[in-house]
Amino acid sequence: MTKRFIAIASLVLFLSMAVQFVSAQEGGTDLDSLFGEEVVVPENPAGQTAQPDQTGQGGSAIAANPLQGLLKTEAVRIGGSVTGTVGISGTWNDPWTKGFDITAPDAQQLSPALSSLVYFDARPDEEFRVYGSVKTAWPFSSKYSVLSSATLVNSTTLSTTNTSITVPDVRIFELFSDFQLGDKVYFRFGKATVKWGVGYFFSPADIINLEQINLFDPTAQREGPLQFRVLMPFGPSQNTVSFYTIFDTSNPDFSTTTLAGKAEFVLGRYELGVSGYYRNDTAERAALTLTGPLGKFDVFAEGVISRGSPKTFYSFSTSAPYYSTSASKDHRTTLYPSATAGFLYNDQNNNITAIAQYYYNGEGYADSERSSSISALNTLLSMPLSDATKTALTGLSKLFAYGSGRHYGAASISFSEIGGSDFSASLLGLANFSDLSGLVQPSVSWQVADRLKLTGSALFFFGASDTEYGILRPNNPITLSLSLSAGTGNF
Repeated sequence: MTKRFIAIASLVLFLSMAVQFVSAQEGGTDLDSLFGEEVVVPENPAGQTAQPDQTGQGGSAIAANPLQGLLKTEAVRIGGSVTGTVGISGTWNDPWTKGFDITAPDAQQLSPALSSLVYFDARPDEEFRVYGSVKTAWPFSSKYSVLSSATLVNSTTLSTTNTSITVPDVRIFELFSDFQLGDKVYFRFGKATVKWGVGYFFSPADIINLEQINLFDPTAQREGPLQFRVLMPFGPSQNTVSFYTIFDTSNPDFSTTTLAGKAEFVLGRYELGVSGYYRNDTAERAALTLTGPLGKFDVFAEGVISRGSPKTFYSFSTSAPYYSTSASKDHRTTLYPSATAGFLYNDQNNNITAIAQYYYNGEGYADSERSSSISALNTLLSMPLSDATKTALTGLSKLFAYGSGRHYGAASISFSEIGGSDFSASLLGLANFSDLSGLVQPSVSWQVADRLKLTGSALFFFGASDTEYGILRPNNPITLSLSLSAGTGNF
């Protein structure tokens, strides 16, 4: 209890000092656009590229006046999005040594998909708002077999009967209420996405949301936790300080409850964020974020120091039990520094958008440690072990390899409506610079008609057998895909 009290007090003091540093030079409160970055809107439907905002966070920036945002409305606003696609793909598992026959893929897949998000926004009075959204996806339900009865036939035989139940595939994505105390303090309680971090492809500062950034759809809204937020504006420049209590989904307890705080300052054309995070059984984190323009570019950066980590670390050896793992408690006091920086370039006249980001992963393995484990793993897989043991080791090797490097980079460039036509093109790349492995995905799209788009893409993996992507995708496979987005849009 004493350690938890010290951590809470330190977090509050850390943010209070940051607020005082800036507010000592400012007076008054301008509430314009106070909640602008957290207004919830339907996610972008598949096949429609969102233009990242100037914070580098991605998605559409929504300008909103908090006073207008909490005004009473006579009707409940309902809307959402629907996404429909039909895709076909073929994968060649070892095209570089066995040859590439476009008519004979090693695996092929037909993947129809239909999903929807529906939201409601109710504002029964000027100081109270309730928002919720629900997601569903085809086939809209799942069947499960459950035990319905059990009868003891004799002393050694048990007769059982199973029954099948159908569970609808409907989940509550967000549900929260906003309320306020005068014009000074704004509250939110419920399940909601948290804006924490400014990275586009990588965001080491954000360990609050329940989903990681999807490399192939980085602007998609991610699922957030159950939380209680207190937000207070100060100064004339939309500065804010906010405090969060975040509850664990699977095991709500005092030791698993997260306390976090953040102060954001508008300094000219730049926005500076200072944040702190504490969870008793996992980690403390402090972070600095910065966004703003630099010439024709919008730049973003994060710097993070973490004491402890929620990550599971793996190591392998040639003697039984062949591998070991570390839990959070084993490295609770270890410091992990991480950082990222990137830029966004948007040429609206020529419909060109380019984004690039570098990421130093402080929770990656040192080169010597990674090489030693991979060498031991390869030796184990060549030994006369049982098939079950080798299968288990192969699965563990993929868990070990994912995110194992310390230096990463990602970039994308897209050209929309090329030459005024209905064609667009893009190129996405990800590289682990620590072992020179990664992936590349070029794609071309044709806007056949309104709400009807045809997209062709190729996905290439590269890297030696002892690298991250050489382990995740052995033999550097190639996947060719063709998808039709039909009837996709917002309503």
